[in-house]
Parts: sequence; C-alpha cells; structure tokens
Amino acid sequence: MAETDSFSAKMQKLQQMRVALVLLLSAESSKLMSKQQRVAGKEIEVMCAERDYAEQAQSADALRKIYAEDRIAKEAVAETEAEITRMEDVLAKIDADIGAMCQS
Repeated sequence: MAETDSFSAKMQKLQQMRVALVLLLSAESSKLMSKQQRVAGKEIEVMCAERDYAEQAQSADALRKIYAEDRIAKEAVAETEAEITRMEDVLAKIDADIGAMCQS
C-alpha cells in the first residue's frame, strides 16, 4: 500500500512539474515572438539607416548606434531561444520519467 502511495505521489509531482513547465514554455514562446518582432523592426531600421548613410543623409555614428541596437535585440532573441531549449530538455526528461513510471 505504501508503495502505491509513493508511486502516486511521485507521479503527481512529475505531472505538476510538467504542467508548470508547459506554462513557462508558453510564456517564453510568447516573449520570443515579441522579441522576434522587435528584431524585424530593427532590421528595417538598419536598412533605412544604411540607405540614408549611403545617400550621406545620416552620420556614421547614427548608423553604428542602429547596428548596436540591432545586435542587442538579436542577442535577446538568442538568449530566449536558449532558455526555451533548456526548458524543452527538462520537459523531455520529465516526460521520459513519466513514461518509465507508467511502464513499471
């Protein structure tokens, strides 16, 4: 009987962890989409700044500033993507544990 209770408690804990992680993944995916939209906007700004610089309507300093902002936005996307990958790895381990418990 104690073994069944222990099994149920472990399964419940794994399921709770899984649900919490799925919710976090959903939130991080939403953040990623927002950051990707910002990157797309920055890429447009870069193209416009490059055009203006080529036409000598904008200074090199302004162009460098836009490049820096673009780099920062892309780094933020990369960080969020890395975090999502780590969460997906943990979720895969939890799923594997749940599957192993179901087969035992």
